[in-house]
Amino acid sequence: MIELLVVLMVISLATAFTLPSIRTSLFSDQLKGTSRRLVGFIVDVSQDAVNKQSEYVLHFDLGNNLVRAVRGTGPEPGLDEPGARTLEIPESVRVVDISTAHGGKSGQGTATLTFSKKGYVDKTAIHLRSDDGRDMTIVLSPFLGVIRIFDSYVELEDEQVRL
Repeated sequence: MIELLVVLMVISLATAFTLPSIRTSLFSDQLKGTSRRLVGFIVDVSQDAVNKQSEYVLHFDLGNNLVRAVRGTGPEPGLDEPGARTLEIPESVRVVDISTAHGGKSGQGTATLTFSKKGYVDKTAIHLRSDDGRDMTIVLSPFLGVIRIFDSYVELEDEQVRL
């Protein structure tokens, strides 16, 4: 019985020392948190396109780290446009560039992604970089509705994206 208590106490101490570091790494990593928020934002826009049977456009303002979603395919949205939603990317993370299969790569100014009425989007790679130099890539599949996240800078032509 004493041996069992000793083992439980060692396990409790080990857990007590490792839990704070695990919690910190999970909840304070701006790059991973930003990628999760961006993926959620993209999924919401895709579902809105399907539910409302209307095209939606994501406008990426690469200079100001903003992503805006608007209904329809007009010019770049104004700040007061009704129904527009905005996602602010933290200062410690930036969108490096956006590559699409048919539109090429855009690393400055603005970039747009259009979601069809069925929620389809061009095959796209969104590259994020944190202040400490770590990269993350979000890859959108055109027809499957699958979003994959890679912990590195991955081009659309790379073998691991095709798998």
